[in-house]
Amino acid sequence: MSTLTIVQEMIATSAEIPIEKLDPNSPLEALEVDSLTVLEVMFDLEEKFGIKMPDERVPVRTVQDIADVVDRLIAEQSAGRSSAQ
Repeated sequence: MSTLTIVQEMIATSAEIPIEKLDPNSPLEALEVDSLTVLEVMFDLEEKFGIKMPDERVPVRTVQDIADVVDRLIAEQSAGRSSAQ
């Protein structure tokens, strides 16, 4: 299952939006996904993927943006763990 699909499922559940309406490139605002929901999903993604979101605010405007951030963090944190060994 792709990161995008997981993000879509989490947002659909949290925001009570049918997953079919969660087009990857639609603005979260247009989908009526509020910032609290995004924050909750980000915490859930940290737990699911074993990643740590950066302390600084990460700008996300679309579902795809969230999936891209998660993929980037997985890659960065995996690389960091590999080089530490």
